[in-house]
Amino acid sequence: MHLVISSAAPSGPQCQAALERLKLPYLQSLLRKLAPGGALLGQESDLSPLHERVLSNNAYADGLIPWAALRACALPGFEANAAYGLVIPCHLTVHADHIAMQDPATLDLKQAESQELMQAMQPYFLEDGLTLHWLENGTWLVQGEALRALPTASLERVRGQPVDRWMPRQDAAKLVRRLQNEMQMLLYTHPLNDVRVARGAPMVNSFWLSGTGDLPSHPAPMLKATVLDALTAPALLDDASAWTRAWQALDAGPLAEMVTVLKNSLPPEAAPIALTLCSSNRAQTWRQQPRKLWGRLSAVFDAARPATILKTL
Repeated sequence: MHLVISSAAPSGPQCQAALERLKLPYLQSLLRKLAPGGALLGQESDLSPLHERVLSNNAYADGLIPWAALRACALPGFEANAAYGLVIPCHLTVHADHIAMQDPATLDLKQAESQELMQAMQPYFLEDGLTLHWLENGTWLVQGEALRALPTASLERVRGQPVDRWMPRQDAAKLVRRLQNEMQMLLYTHPLNDVRVARGAPMVNSFWLSGTGDLPSHPAPMLKATVLDALTAPALLDDASAWTRAWQALDAGPLAEMVTVLKNSLPPEAAPIALTLCSSNRAQTWRQQPRKLWGRLSAVFDAARPATILKTL
């Protein structure tokens, strides 16, 4: 059992101030029982957030964790040597000094709408050697050679946020930027958007590309872990109240369950238990260790409050 918690200690001033008031008894219990292991460092400017690097065992270049190829390999007709990306239909809003993306999760995109939009966009992608494949309502696959070495920013960097700094700028991304412009013109007048607006839903007026790259012949195994991202949305808004409530819900839910599993678990060699907490700059993992190994050090951490440890991330 391995839990990975993203946005555990965000940099926003309101959330940072809320750290002192956090009461997370089950997290404190886990930090007393688990031994600190390896840490992974990152930067807020990285295209791939730390929790994604943790899941990929830090085996890929920034912005080239091949999430799309990994999903494609489970589908019929997968081409082992092809390059893929994830296309996320979205709504972009142009402001005076920036362009922002509404969280795609709020689009309420129906299956028929998703497939109709993809079919309307397909000819434009094909002109650039890119083929769209429907995956689910809010996510499509795109296949094409241009995606093989094209770093792209994770959706987690832009959902509900300004996108300007995350737009791909390299020469290889010119076709992506052109396609985004073309899709804005196509979708602005598409009849489906008239229907959506009439029912009070946002227009779909663009797309975001992420998860680009190809699978190496011998890909590194992905970490078998569960990512808990309930803290991310309030952290992006620096909404301390919502972020605190989300932390308390995680503590009373998945972390309380982990404490129970830890009490009843087999020796760590047989069924290891681990917890990874991620901020923008650091991901720290704690692991179950043989009691004798950890016993000499545990007293040092017994007195540490979760807030103290979260501030080190």
